[in-house]
Amino acid sequence: METSTQNVRSGGTMEGEAQPPPACVSKVLDEDNLLREIIVRVGFPTSLVRAAGVCTRWLSHASDRALLRRFRELHPPRLLGFYLAKRERPGGARFFPVLPLPPDLAAVVRRASFSLDAHEGARRSAGFSPDTHSDGRSDVVGCWNGSVLTSSQGQNYAHGRSEIMFQVHSPLCSGSEKGAAIIPALHLKVQDGICRLIRQLFFREEGDGLSYFYVTVECTRYHEDSKVHVYMLQNGDDAWRKHLTLASDLLLYPRKSPKGVLVDSKIYLPTDNEIVVLDLMSSSLSTIQLPQGVGFSPIGTTMLSRADDASGVYLIHIKDLQLSIWLHNGDNWLLVDKMCLCEISDNLLDDEPTDDILINHVGDYNEFVFLEMGRCALYLDVKRRTLRKVYEMTTEEQQLGDIYPLMMSWLPSFPALMDNPTRNAT
Repeated sequence: METSTQNVRSGGTMEGEAQPPPACVSKVLDEDNLLREIIVRVGFPTSLVRAAGVCTRWLSHASDRALLRRFRELHPPRLLGFYLAKRERPGGARFFPVLPLPPDLAAVVRRASFSLDAHEGARRSAGFSPDTHSDGRSDVVGCWNGSVLTSSQGQNYAHGRSEIMFQVHSPLCSGSEKGAAIIPALHLKVQDGICRLIRQLFFREEGDGLSYFYVTVECTRYHEDSKVHVYMLQNGDDAWRKHLTLASDLLLYPRKSPKGVLVDSKIYLPTDNEIVVLDLMSSSLSTIQLPQGVGFSPIGTTMLSRADDASGVYLIHIKDLQLSIWLHNGDNWLLVDKMCLCEISDNLLDDEPTDDILINHVGDYNEFVFLEMGRCALYLDVKRRTLRKVYEMTTEEQQLGDIYPLMMSWLPSFPALMDNPTRNAT
């Protein structure tokens, strides 16, 4: 105790008190270029937000657009887990983390484990007209940038129409921000003798929000003709509007599975032996022939994915444990990757039936693939060439269900600094 007192009297510090940074550390942190190189390498958006909270100088660097672009290139948004929507029990979806995850993301993942029913409550019917009848069921229709999109459907018999309400959940947020944002209901007329073969919601980033496109492909019961309708809700609009209607025999026999994809201003819709391209800008339809030996039948062997180039689309095909990845850019298909699952499975496939391995979901930009194998779900990291089991069905379950991956959100939301002159002057 006497020694400690002497240290304090002579200008030292007691154990537990903050130590001043060494001169070499101060020299590095005072140099803006070096500081930026340190901040851009912190690894996760959560760490970036904490770094921004040190002082106004650090916040200025962390929130700089150029640094954020570099940060995303070095650290693309991570896959946190996936929602599993059961096919035999519509309206329910459970979240499963993809483990192992870095400790820094553990708290973020725990927020995503929420029940759709618990979060909707009174909001479930808030977007419908007063005389619309709904069964109260909500189905997951997509995940985007840390958000989960669900849909509910109701019937308005008085006006002869069906209504679809979409909600955007923010499970990665905390407090009041975690609630669901309601998108204006979409009204569709009910017509005798008309079958809606395709009904799919597409969305894309515009500004600080999303714009939505709802596509229906309608045919007569005897497939005499077909029409494609596109309804649009731009970011900031308070009502849907019909964007276009096209009549064409190219979509007399569209496929419900796999689903279409939106890349920039083009929607790629599968048929049995080709892809129909709907250009939203020119209001036109065209076709793309599939690579030799590739088709969309049987279900689950071929799937489309968005490419990072706005003019292209990926096609992923599996056959005899060979996974092939094609890129269509311009007028041709290019085989960009091919792998044998047996070579990367680490004996995972030894004790399981491999004759019926199917594709359940493909991530954007060809980063990962979720596969179905018997009663299991597998996660394939395309870049790292790793394959592992992430879910196994219970004895009561008859089908696996549809997988919707949840990615870490981007851009990060930087908190405002408290009014503290000493802190801000750092």
